[in-house]
Amino acid sequence: MVQAEGEGVEVRAVAREPVSLFMKNLAAGKFVYTGEAEPHKTTDISDIIESFKALKGYVIAVNVTDNPTAYAYISSLVASYLIQRETGIEAIYQITCRDRNRLAITSDLL
Repeated sequence: MVQAEGEGVEVRAVAREPVSLFMKNLAAGKFVYTGEAEPHKTTDISDIIESFKALKGYVIAVNVTDNPTAYAYISSLVASYLIQRETGIEAIYQITCRDRNRLAITSDLL
């Protein structure tokens, strides 16, 4: 536990146990490999899922980009869920603030 005091405010940071393989490897100081998935302009991402099934055991996690090059693609939240569910590889959900207001970002995260 870390404690800091300043200007009458006490701040406490509590260390948590890592909850995912990705976090455990980072916390242990290990070098990790991740892949990157760019969702399509369609709801069919079966080819991405098949690609990452082949990479299981080689990558710890997959970064799922959010509307790359400022064009609309399938939701990175949905793609992250499907990739993780179908492959067992952890998904790192990326979110681009330029495409959402504060309310939309909060809704996605909730």
